[in-house]
Amino acid sequence: MVLALYRTDDLHEHREALCEWLKANNAAPHTVALRWISVEDDGSQRSIRFHTFRTTATGSRLIDPDDPSQAWTEERTAPLRTDLPKVGHGL
Repeated sequence: MVLALYRTDDLHEHREALCEWLKANNAAPHTVALRWISVEDDGSQRSIRFHTFRTTATGSRLIDPDDPSQAWTEERTAPLRTDLPKVGHGL
């Protein structure tokens, strides 16, 4: 079950708080694509679902083979260790 969904506009508006929250949940902020992030509960564990950039061995972002105008991402999840603090409108 999705408990919260944070969309692109909210993520950009509250980027600093979001980066600290991702770090606290063991996710590297610089690898997370700010498309959307959800907090979910599967009945036994709460987790964060997000997209990360696919990169080369040297850390350069790869181009999406299905859409050359975008970076290539893949969906990931991480256990939710700490909730996102309320920072105002949207989050």
